[in-house]
Amino acid sequence: MSNFMTKNFYKQREDFEKSAAVRDKKFSFPDGVVESRDIPYIADSQKEHLMDVYRPQGKENETLPVIINIHGGGLLIGNKEFNRYFCARLCLLGYVVFSVEYRLVPDCSVYDQFSDVSTAMTFIRDNLSSYGGNPDRIYGVADSGGAYLLTNVAAMTKNKKFAKAAHTKAPDFSLNALGLISGMFYTTRFDKIGLFLPSYLYGKGYKKKAIAPYVNIENPEIISALPPCFLVTSHSDNLEHYTVKFEKALKANRVSHKLLRFGKNKKLTHAFSVFEPFYEESTKTLKSMHEYFQSF
Repeated sequence: MSNFMTKNFYKQREDFEKSAAVRDKKFSFPDGVVESRDIPYIADSQKEHLMDVYRPQGKENETLPVIINIHGGGLLIGNKEFNRYFCARLCLLGYVVFSVEYRLVPDCSVYDQFSDVSTAMTFIRDNLSSYGGNPDRIYGVADSGGAYLLTNVAAMTKNKKFAKAAHTKAPDFSLNALGLISGMFYTTRFDKIGLFLPSYLYGKGYKKKAIAPYVNIENPEIISALPPCFLVTSHSDNLEHYTVKFEKALKANRVSHKLLRFGKNKKLTHAFSVFEPFYEESTKTLKSMHEYFQSF
């Protein structure tokens, strides 16, 4: 990896963290949510291997459906704290929500990120009784780069060949459904993502390795292994075309799915329901996703 690109990645992360600190000042944490922070899912003292848990207040004696949330950030930036208000709003719909941290490029490869998400999912499933979660109703929700990670790991639970090629021990259970917001589904297209990111994610010479067939999310071995998918995008989402293209692949492979696509509105930008979780449209997004999940 060039020194220039490494510095650029870290600069993006620094700028993100500054903007996130300012953003936090304009939101108030919702009432009715009990938050437990920085719980390790790997006992190695790394902050990247921590998660937060959100549970509705007053439902301590109830067994609730579960959402595992994977934050976005293009695999380069982001953290679980940025999704804090989004997760709290999901929680208020009646879920135990687990918000997962994971390592970021350039400090790791995408294989490490797959492994982190897989390990977190397994830890959550094995410890659900401690949090009052229903093991028969576990859903995954993610945005942007997190949606890419979640989609691939969800496929690995049924496709062990893919998991092996990705050097990942996949969870031994499948998610009931996925909620994918402004997903960064494609990493190798001829665009500003695909031109520079693949070698940093998959390693040099990846086209000759076992992972090669699986870098394309439209590989039928990936698509056919997916649970039902709820997709969200908007006209002002810079990755809208990714979601539209991915939806066509789901349809072609007869995978159960629903697309919520907002029209022209300049405020509804990339992953707006995560960035601005108190918008009226964000509320509609979460309620629509919740209603979709109820069928699975």
